Amino acid sequence: MNELNFQDILLAENRIKNYIKNTAIISNKKIDELLGAEIFFKMDNRQETNSFKARGAFNAVLAFKEKHGFFPQKIVAQSSGNHAQAVAFVGKKFNIPVIIYMAKITSPIKVEATRKLDAEVILCEKRSEANRLAEEKQQEGYFFIHPSDNDDVIAGQGTCVLEAVKEIGEVSAIFAPCGGGGLLSGCLIAKNGISPQAQVFGCEPLNANDASRSVLENKIVGFEESPLTIADGARTLKVAPRCFNYLKKLNGILEISEEEIIFWQKKLEQELQEKIEPTSALSIAGCAQYIKNNPQTKNQKFLAIISGGNL
Repeated sequence: MNELNFQDILLAENRIKNYIKNTAIISNKKIDELLGAEIFFKMDNRQETNSFKARGAFNAVLAFKEKHGFFPQKIVAQSSGNHAQAVAFVGKKFNIPVIIYMAKITSPIKVEATRKLDAEVILCEKRSEANRLAEEKQQEGYFFIHPSDNDDVIAGQGTCVLEAVKEIGEVSAIFAPCGGGGLLSGCLIAKNGISPQAQVFGCEPLNANDASRSVLENKIVGFEESPLTIADGARTLKVAPRCFNYLKKLNGILEISEEEIIFWQKKLEQELQEKIEPTSALSIAGCAQYIKNNPQTKNQKFLAIISGGNL
C-alpha cells in the first residue's frame, strides 16, 4: 500500500470544492473557560448530509470519474448511517443507483434519511453480514465505497483539517472521533502538510476501543459484532490495515466513557445551540481529558472536529 501525502489532500480539496461546504469554525467562551484553553470547533455537522462523510464520498466518486472518464454505473456501500447518507447523496447528485447494506442495530432515523435520498437500503442481522454482502456486490459491477478503507475516502476526509487550519492558523493539537479511522488518517496527513508540529489524537469510546487496543498491541484486534456505545458512528468492528498504518503514527488514542460522551454531547448542544451527535462529542471529551492530564497545556489552542449532527 502506498502512503498518501499532503498533495493527495490538496487534490481532493480541489476535486470536491464545488460539491461540499467549507464549514464554519466556531468557539465558545464558556467552554474555553471551563477547560482553560482556546478551543476551535470545525462544524462538519453543518456539512452536506450533516456529517464529514460527504467529503470522502464525493472524492471517491469524482476520482473514479477522473481515472476512467465516466461515473460508476452503480454504487454499493455498508454503513452505520452517516456514510450511507453521504454515498446516497452523491448517487442522487450524479443520478447513480445506490445500494446500502446496514445492520439492524442502525438508528431508524439514519435508515429513513438514507432511503429519502433514493438509495436502496438492505438491513442485515449483523454488521459483519452487511460488510460481506457489500463487498460481494463488486463482482456484479458495483463500485464499492468503503467508509474508511479507501485512499480517496481518506484524502477527502482530510480536507476537513486543511480547511480548518487554513482559517485559524497553527494549533497545538487536533482531536477527532475514531470509528473506522478514515477521518483520523486524513487529519494526520493534512496536518503533516499544513501544521507539522500539531499533535493529533483519536477519541474513541471505551466500550468500542478496538483502535486503541490495536495500537497498544501493535496488531489489529476487533469485535465480532457491533460494540454497545451511544456513539453509533464509532461502532466499527475493527480498523482496516490501511487506516491502522496511520493510526500507529498518532500521538495517542484517548478512551472515552459513555458518561463523558453523554455529558459533552449535552454540553455542546446547550452551549453551541447545534445538533451534535454523540460521536462528535468524542472530540471535545478527548480534548478535555488531555488538558486535565496535561495541565501545562492550558491556554493553548486546540481544534476539535465536530464530525456530524445526525441524532
